[in-house]
Amino acid sequence: MRAVEPTATILPDPDPGQIRVGRFTIALTNLYPRVATLSGTDRRQAIESYLTELMRPAPGTPSGDPQTFETVKSRLRVQLVPREVLRQTPELVHRAFSETLIVTYVLDEPNRYQYVTRPMLARWNIDAASLEAPALVNLAAASKKANFRLALADDVPVLALVATGDNYDAARLMLPYYLTQIAEALKTDSLTLAIPTRDLLMAWPADSKARQDLAEEVRKQMRTGAYARTDELFRFERGAVRPLTVAERADHGR
Repeated sequence: MRAVEPTATILPDPDPGQIRVGRFTIALTNLYPRVATLSGTDRRQAIESYLTELMRPAPGTPSGDPQTFETVKSRLRVQLVPREVLRQTPELVHRAFSETLIVTYVLDEPNRYQYVTRPMLARWNIDAASLEAPALVNLAAASKKANFRLALADDVPVLALVATGDNYDAARLMLPYYLTQIAEALKTDSLTLAIPTRDLLMAWPADSKARQDLAEEVRKQMRTGAYARTDELFRFERGAVRPLTVAERADHGR
């Protein structure tokens, strides 16, 4: 990265599958298979080429720091991230979501996104409360083509998996309309939900016979998957999401 952007501020990330460069968070998982069989100069050139492409401004986006809220409003999205992120980047605009997660706000671009920080709010002359509504509207619009897969047992749907790879699968936990579609597909009024990684949302009927096994699978996915989020379990019913109660967690073997 120093060869590509000599003056860039490069920060570590709690997830080794991504780095933060200046204003952007860049995913590295797509890079790994490209260089797995390379070494020496070929490997370095492939890495530099990949990073150069990622750092190039996206068509139609302004170069440099965005100057007005109106120019970036259509690119706003939400992200659910672990609270630990604040230790390294306390300037992130955020609000609490659950015991382990916070809601953050990002500006979307192809292959990367930029976290919204308090200095950016000051430049835009807005408050944090102005971010969430448009961010959710934009994510909902982007989720119209976000398919989910159903697992069947005896021809009955028992599990839904959202894994589109667009960086926002976990964030869809904040979209009641999308979750309602999943509940209808699973033929239930009450869902248990989990987002073990950024790129995986799991959902199953709250009374599933496999609920304890599924809860354990959530922990496994969080341990082994890229972009870990949380092993918390959530309930969706009556159009709202909440963490499981103590009794409900116990019912899931927690």
